[in-house]
Amino acid sequence: MKKPHSTPDSGPTFRQWLSGVDDDRLSRIIGNRPDTAWPLPPGIGALAARLQLRASVARATADLTALQLVVLEAAAALGGELHPVAAPEVVELVMDRLNGADGSAGVSPRTVTRILGELMDRALVYGTDDQLRVTTEAMSSLPANWQLLPDPGGRAGQLDEDTARSRIDGLGPRERRILDTLVASGGFGLSKDAAPDADPGRPVPRLIDAGLLLRVDNRTVKMPPTVRGILDGTGVVPQPLLPSPRCGDEHELSADPVAQRLADDEGAGAGLEVTRLMRRLITVLGEHPVPCLKEGGIGVRALTRLSRDLDCDDVTVNRLICLGVSSGLLGRGEPDPPPADDPGGDLLAPTTESDTWLANGPAARWAALLAGWSRSNWAYWRAGRSDARGRSVHLLSTATTHQGLPDVRALVMKQYVRPPDGIRLSRGELDEDLRFTAPVPASRIRPGTVDEIIAEASWIGALAHDTATTPLRALSDESSATPTEPGQALVAATASVIPTPVDTLIVQSDMTVLAPGPLEPGLESELSLAAEIESAGLASVFRVTENSIRRALDAGRSGTDIRSLLEQHTMGDLPQNIAYLISDVSRRHGALRGGPALCYLRCDDEALLLQVAQSPGAQKVALRVIAPTVAIAQAPLIQVLDALRADGFQPVAESATGASLDLRAHPSRLRTETQPVRTTSPETGATRTRDVVAAVRRGEAAQDAARKGRPATDDTGRIIQGARALGLLQAAARSNQTVTLGFVDNHGQADYRRITPVMVSGGQVDAVDEATGETRRFLLHRITEVILGED
Repeated sequence: MKKPHSTPDSGPTFRQWLSGVDDDRLSRIIGNRPDTAWPLPPGIGALAARLQLRASVARATADLTALQLVVLEAAAALGGELHPVAAPEVVELVMDRLNGADGSAGVSPRTVTRILGELMDRALVYGTDDQLRVTTEAMSSLPANWQLLPDPGGRAGQLDEDTARSRIDGLGPRERRILDTLVASGGFGLSKDAAPDADPGRPVPRLIDAGLLLRVDNRTVKMPPTVRGILDGTGVVPQPLLPSPRCGDEHELSADPVAQRLADDEGAGAGLEVTRLMRRLITVLGEHPVPCLKEGGIGVRALTRLSRDLDCDDVTVNRLICLGVSSGLLGRGEPDPPPADDPGGDLLAPTTESDTWLANGPAARWAALLAGWSRSNWAYWRAGRSDARGRSVHLLSTATTHQGLPDVRALVMKQYVRPPDGIRLSRGELDEDLRFTAPVPASRIRPGTVDEIIAEASWIGALAHDTATTPLRALSDESSATPTEPGQALVAATASVIPTPVDTLIVQSDMTVLAPGPLEPGLESELSLAAEIESAGLASVFRVTENSIRRALDAGRSGTDIRSLLEQHTMGDLPQNIAYLISDVSRRHGALRGGPALCYLRCDDEALLLQVAQSPGAQKVALRVIAPTVAIAQAPLIQVLDALRADGFQPVAESATGASLDLRAHPSRLRTETQPVRTTSPETGATRTRDVVAAVRRGEAAQDAARKGRPATDDTGRIIQGARALGLLQAAARSNQTVTLGFVDNHGQADYRRITPVMVSGGQVDAVDEATGETRRFLLHRITEVILGED
């Protein structure tokens, strides 16, 4: 292979190269680096400076695949950071390092050449084929000791793990001490024995001969990644440098509609179960908000109580709470109304947005939860562990937040949606695809995080059978959606995999009620009140019990209401045993009638009223019989009803007209907090990109005209200054003509803008800035010159 040669011609600077590219390449650069296009750059110089900022370059290198990074490293290895290199030299080096010793090519020269163009389209490499340069900060933005480019000898010349372990085990104390020192120092070291002519009996030359060290130059050695992974305990994970069939430009896999349908069915069942549990959690927290700890976390006792109320395990409760907070359905604060036993301080309670969510259909509910899950930064799995100080970590505390979790989740889910529909992605294949498509971000993911993300995705129905469901694919394409208002595409995707909501029930004589599909929201609410759910999913099973009927009666429903509800939606006739149970419970339940008078009770059964008056609860509320069928109490009606129900009676409340009342306390709600807007890259559509390119070109033309000191196409050949500037600006406003304006800003700095005057009066000029499209105001006494002509 040819050695890199020096040339007296250092090639064009980055700014010169950028100003010389055509609009198509400039559009691709801006499309790949959208963070540099907002706010609109005033010219090529500003854009070039932004493209070379380390933060922007780091974002660009984080999006590179392993093969793209290998090509970038090859250009840097040839000295591309210091002087121009030729594209054929880069191609030759990559081919030499990647291809096997037997000459079998893993990558073609055409592919390397194409990748060099892709790096140029990201402004990480610039110049011409004969004079390529690596952009400043490109290599510095990579993690410390980063290297994907194989060492000399290609992949075939590198040690495999078994050979490396056996050679390490056979080392003497001196050689092993050298390796341990290099591991602690980052894998690089200086030694006079690194030269090729050093004494072969010395430890360093023996390590180099064994392949456990590599010679960088006559004084420097480095440790191969395989050896370092063995010694530092991180393990040896093979780094794929070529795309798998799932990541290639042309998929070698075909879609499997049957497998996709199965995955969608299972995902829909999981998603509906999560929405059911969330609905139950909102109800429970609305009745009994949970107090928060001082640091904002949730205590273990509160979580245990919620697990019991929801009849689920601790992990599910943790997931539900984090999902509810990230979706805007739950929050921490002081709810209204406060609970009767308000301990003071912040409480975990539903927000007002939860009422809107509850009123939606199953598809919209699931879509809202998926949207909230995609932006959740709660690492729920950290709860219950110990922090660095040995203290227990509480759910929703600062220790359970992970600001980069949405990006990690999106990166993992992207691997599942990349293959065609219905294609399964095993855990090993996921790791391989992650390490190829995004090696830099993948290297920063903590162990176990990916497993937790996959488990949560399966729980919420985004994954099923290691396959992306249709809603997950729609979620990955979703560009903008508020936590409780997902985009139309996501709602349509969830609706497509969920059966159409039904309003027909199958009521059986064993007291069970079968819903053959998702229920309409209104019917689901009423049925959940009058029956206990036994099995949830796409088809759910409820059971009618005495307690469930009494619960509906306590909520103000009459026996006739409950029976009519079931008869209206039942296929066939309502079984007699269910009808008898409803009649029996409602007859005994309504024997006592109470009304607000601070307050009264009435009952047609005189013996029952006397029995009530002698109960312990009656003594607590000072109940006194004033007539054979009427009694009064010195306590609010709700307290009287609660006291008598605690003694085993079933009183109900009534209005002045005798109608049943629902005196249950209103559920606590928090005012919806403004959801923090997550910083995302600016819009980079084709129209937006063209506008940015046009603005940059206009700004550059204006600056060029100013630097030349003459108008671009002025017929008079003079720059208009002084008193004539006012008349010229007025004329430009009347004719809607664009001019270049020279002025002094508030800091005393001279600047130029390409503007279209709109109004000139009162010592000021209102004009449209052609670079930004915004209206700006210029003071006449700050204007130094007006340049006519087109750019």
